[in-house]
Amino acid sequence: MNVVRRVREAVGSRWFSLGLQVAALEAFLLVAASLSWHFHAVSPPLVLGYGLIVVAAGSILLSPRWPVGAVGVALAAVLASHLLDYAASPIDLALMVALFKAASPEHARRTVLLGIVTVLGYVVVQLISTGTISLNALAIGTLTVSTFLVLGFAVASQRAFGRQRREEEMQRRVTDERLRIARELHDVVSHSISTINVQAGMAAHVIDHKPDEAKAALVTIKQTSRDTLRELRGILNVLRQVDEVESRQPAPGLAQLDVLVNTAARAGVPVSASVGGLARALPPAVDLAAYRIIQESLTNVIRHAGRASAQISVDFEPDRVVIEVSDDGRGTGVPDANGWPEGHGLAGMRERAAAVRGELQAGPRPGHGFQVRAALPTNGAIS
Repeated sequence: MNVVRRVREAVGSRWFSLGLQVAALEAFLLVAASLSWHFHAVSPPLVLGYGLIVVAAGSILLSPRWPVGAVGVALAAVLASHLLDYAASPIDLALMVALFKAASPEHARRTVLLGIVTVLGYVVVQLISTGTISLNALAIGTLTVSTFLVLGFAVASQRAFGRQRREEEMQRRVTDERLRIARELHDVVSHSISTINVQAGMAAHVIDHKPDEAKAALVTIKQTSRDTLRELRGILNVLRQVDEVESRQPAPGLAQLDVLVNTAARAGVPVSASVGGLARALPPAVDLAAYRIIQESLTNVIRHAGRASAQISVDFEPDRVVIEVSDDGRGTGVPDANGWPEGHGLAGMRERAAAVRGELQAGPRPGHGFQVRAALPTNGAIS
């Protein structure tokens, strides 16, 4: 298996692909040179001409790490071929490929200099060979060199843009995942710690003269902390990509609404819940968002509303589910000059609703209390 894996890795590597390109280029140039020289009288040894072609095409292997070196080797081989008068040699194509691979938007000045040096090299060879400069040849050569450099520049720019887009997309996904994990941790820990805090305070207050109530509070703390640890382990297992631990636990959703009601009741907040419409299975993301919004709303009631009761309503409409959580307590705080204060809990609920293209409104009720209302599209999901 290791051998097969290594072979697959080698075949899929960039160097293997580059080696195939070089081999194909050399084969093409050698065959083209043989056909060309067959019809032309070539005085220098053919072996030397073939060798220069192999060197020029082989220089492409240097392109990934040393693009300037690749162009230099190819240019030297091409100019030597012209000076030795290998008539109609296709070796120039190897130099054009080297220029194509050396063009880069990150090194625009280098790209231009490589083009100038290449054209000047052809001019020098022409002067040595004929003693004159052909304007037609100079124009065609300059156009050819420029064309390959521009094509290489455009391809490299497109690849750089693609890499940037992928990096931005990866960063966006990382940021979204961090926010999702932060929301999960906030919802799990905040809800549980608020319940534990209330129960611990009550237990400390009544432990001397009402030990039975103190014991019940401690049992609630034990159950809440156990449930919290289970959910935290689930989150950590996802982060560690471990699937086998507690994989049978269902994802939180409206099916566990009674758990939230009982937990809030144990924390001293009586809760009534009603479900309207035709209950049905929801998309997992919507189901989780609905559960977490209700959970955080009850957490805020436990933490801020004082002695209060809460009401939950869940209405299943044809294309959405509407959730309302209200209480008759003192609210979540005192309005400031900018409006009603909003903490991480409300911000997290808004993010959860927005993540499933829903809407959420939250604010004080007329007179007293607080209300959270969320409308989450369900895309017509049915059971």
